[in-house]
Amino acid sequence: MEPVGMILCGGYGKRLFPLTKELPKVLLELRKGYTLLDHQLSLYRRAGIRRVYLLAGYRAEEIRKRYGEEREGVELRYVVEEEPLGTLNALRLGMREARTGAVASNGDVVMEVDLRRMWEDFRRSRALASLLAVRMRSPYGVLRLRGRRVVSFVEKPLLPHYVNGGAYCLSPQLLPMMEEFGKGNVEQTLFPELARRGKLRCYRAEPPLWVPVDTLKDLEEARRKLGELGV
Repeated sequence: MEPVGMILCGGYGKRLFPLTKELPKVLLELRKGYTLLDHQLSLYRRAGIRRVYLLAGYRAEEIRKRYGEEREGVELRYVVEEEPLGTLNALRLGMREARTGAVASNGDVVMEVDLRRMWEDFRRSRALASLLAVRMRSPYGVLRLRGRRVVSFVEKPLLPHYVNGGAYCLSPQLLPMMEEFGKGNVEQTLFPELARRGKLRCYRAEPPLWVPVDTLKDLEEARRKLGELGV
């Protein structure tokens, strides 16, 4: 079973106003002419996924106007939420349309992850869903202590904790459960229930680039890191 792709594109991006006053967040540029959505679509193209559903909402017409029905060999289809009801609802509507397995991602995460490898890992499992697990980086420098004595400083280290990396593999068998929940965010509805049933898997990775873009500072960091990697 070959998967389709799904990109969550419907958020308001309020913390990035006024940049997102006229544009959806995924159309913000990482460099001239190259948007967050361009980078996401490149991940799917490199994974060999040739059909991607854009799960849109806020200013969906701006995305359609810029991208149309195809982008560099990737067929684009649009699923538009008339009312924002959370990531679960957006994915539910996408799964209704696709009726097959899907690799999905948060459109506002700038990352370099091998989605094909993640899908193959999921396909070999008996799970119903898998999520990308990445280690959390401290936003602050960390003190190394010995008793009350400061031994050293470590600048923003990776912590021994994993967070949801914003990429998912979803089985078509999930649709009935998604219909039951209807709305809300997947992290608070579907995923906890799958974890309880032992049907949620993770794909652990330490990507060279992983920046969730929530603020202007995040956007600047993503631009800088992208430039450093030469992507």
